[in-house]
Amino acid sequence: MGLINIRLVKRSDLSRLATIYAKTYRVFVVGERWTPKSAIKLMFYWMKRQPDLFFVAEYESKIVGAFVAGIKPWWDGNHLVDGELFVDPDFQKKGIGKKLSKQLYMTAIKKYDVVRFDTYTFKMTKFPLEWYKSIGFTEIKEWAMISADLKTVLKKL
Repeated sequence: MGLINIRLVKRSDLSRLATIYAKTYRVFVVGERWTPKSAIKLMFYWMKRQPDLFFVAEYESKIVGAFVAGIKPWWDGNHLVDGELFVDPDFQKKGIGKKLSKQLYMTAIKKYDVVRFDTYTFKMTKFPLEWYKSIGFTEIKEWAMISADLKTVLKKL
C-alpha cells in the first residue's frame, strides 16, 4: 500500500477536490448530478464554513479525497453535522476514508468536544451505508430526511 498523508485543505486544493467530488457521483449513481463547476461552489462553501475541519487525503503525494463536517451545538453537546466524505473511486479500498475519518473525528473531539456525528447517506445502494455501519454508525429509523421545492411550498401555505 502506498503512503497516505492527511492534512488540512488549502485553497489551491479546491479545484482538484471538486473534480474528484463530481467523478465520485458519476461513478456511484445515486441521483445527484454534480459537475466540477457545481462542486467547486460546495468546496468554497466548506472552506469558508469550517476550514479547521476540512481534511484532504494525499495518496503517494496525489490528492485523492477529503472529509469535512460542521459543528452544531446540541442538547447533549456539540455534534458534527452535514459531513462530506469522498474518495476518488480509483483510490477506494486503500484505507483512505478510514484515515480521513480518524483525523476529522479526533480533531473535532479535541478542538470542539464533539460527542456525535449526525449525517445522511444513501439507502438505495449498499455502499456507503454498509461501510458506515461497519465502523459503528446506526441507522435512525425514527428520522426521515425531507426536502421540498420552496415555490411549491409557498403556493400551499
